[in-house]
Amino acid sequence: SSIWDHFSKDASTDKATCKRCPSSYNFKSGTTSNLWRHMEGKHSDALASSKMDFDELCKKITRLVTVDNAAFRIVERPEFQALFPPSTRLPTCYHLAKVAMPSMVEKLRETIRERLTGKRVTLCVDQWTAKGGRLTLSCFNAHYPNIKAMALKMLPVPAISVSAERVFSAA
Repeated sequence: SSIWDHFSKDASTDKATCKRCPSSYNFKSGTTSNLWRHMEGKHSDALASSKMDFDELCKKITRLVTVDNAAFRIVERPEFQALFPPSTRLPTCYHLAKVAMPSMVEKLRETIRERLTGKRVTLCVDQWTAKGGRLTLSCFNAHYPNIKAMALKMLPVPAISVSAERVFSAA
């Protein structure tokens, strides 16, 4: 836990002493919540910079999980944790799933809303079928003037046989 950047521990007395003031606290039970409360109440300025670091780290890990389609629990794997100094406060998989990801999705929605406000949009669908016809993918695209095209959603669809000739001859 990064709380130990702000406290020194004395294993013989099971006490943690603040490095910024003379306050000391028990940590016999192994929990550090009382130490965090002390820092938030008395030395919030010291936590502000680490809070920004934590938020930035959450954004980067959330992006990694999203782009690579990784499991949220990657943050709990020892191999992943070994990439960071021991004092680094890493987000939990719960935090990623319930806080960081919804926040990222909402920001993306807001960006799309801003870009689409008062603009004309052309929607199109591209469809690909793998050899053998076992997998069909559809990609829904939005194209709007003077703004980058965005792929809205890529999803597998049941394998169906539809020829453009049949679709347009029925119209």
